[in-house]
Amino acid sequence: MGHRELVRGVGSLLAGMVLTASCTAGGAVTNEDRSVPSPADLPSPSLTEGRPRSFTTTTVTFVDPTRPTEPIGTVSTPSRDRRLVTDLRVPVGAGPAPLIMFSHGLGGSPAKFTELLNQWAEAGYVVAAPRFPLTSDTNPDHRTDAGDIVNQPGDISFIIDELLAQSATEGNPLTGRINPEQIGAAGMSLGGGTTYGLLYNDCCIDERIDAAIVMGGAVLVFSGANDYERELPLLVLHGDADTALPYELGRDAWSVAAGPAWLITLVGGSHSPPFEDAVTPWDSLVEDTTTAFWDAHLGGDPLALGRVETSVTDAGPLASLERR
Repeated sequence: MGHRELVRGVGSLLAGMVLTASCTAGGAVTNEDRSVPSPADLPSPSLTEGRPRSFTTTTVTFVDPTRPTEPIGTVSTPSRDRRLVTDLRVPVGAGPAPLIMFSHGLGGSPAKFTELLNQWAEAGYVVAAPRFPLTSDTNPDHRTDAGDIVNQPGDISFIIDELLAQSATEGNPLTGRINPEQIGAAGMSLGGGTTYGLLYNDCCIDERIDAAIVMGGAVLVFSGANDYERELPLLVLHGDADTALPYELGRDAWSVAAGPAWLITLVGGSHSPPFEDAVTPWDSLVEDTTTAFWDAHLGGDPLALGRVETSVTDAGPLASLERR
């Protein structure tokens, strides 16, 4: 399946919508674009030491007054701003840590991924997971409002701005806790499409992102052009029995990315359960391979990629691994 067919297929799957509205992320984001001071010069502890780490969990509401929330459906209420209720996990201890931004799927919520996000926090990563205003399970019309994905990459970039600013501000609970040079983005399903927008679409590329994980996702339609020549470490996990976003769409998205890119096929895996809190045969595999991927590309441990291969091998007939 070519890229044009891939896009058409995903558009029809998501409530038959063609997502062509302009993305309001404000264009590509770089560190130079943001007037954020440097974080406190604190030593970074080895991420592999002292695992599992304890961490704090808080819920913070970030408000972007510069962008409205304009519902596409009939139930939601318009708003002049973007209100992003965000679950924030911060490992206990001194020193800046890598940041992982997580995007949920259509009708989803960070609460559906507690075990996976806890695993990353226990490994030493700061994890921020927002509830998107029009596509989360708190919005009664979220399936009609799937087109709001065009605004979600901007939501992620805005939260990165806010977290880096707090980390760079003295006297803040996050002072010196986030390393601005180590940022990852992950997403599942519609959140995977959000992540691809952050990586490749010129409407909303965020160049601060150093590595990405997409679970059960595909490239969706934004107004800008996609630059798949951007070299960025990418890990894709997709069940070959996925009927919501078929496996071929996930594989095609992986195949066009410049990479380096890894594809883990979950043999017999469906759409959401392998990644959410439901008990499945792939739980340990997903937790171990994603953590090892972050360790390799955000945690400064290139040998961790060997753990990705070992975990897939140990899973036997449940999974296979390809690399590009």
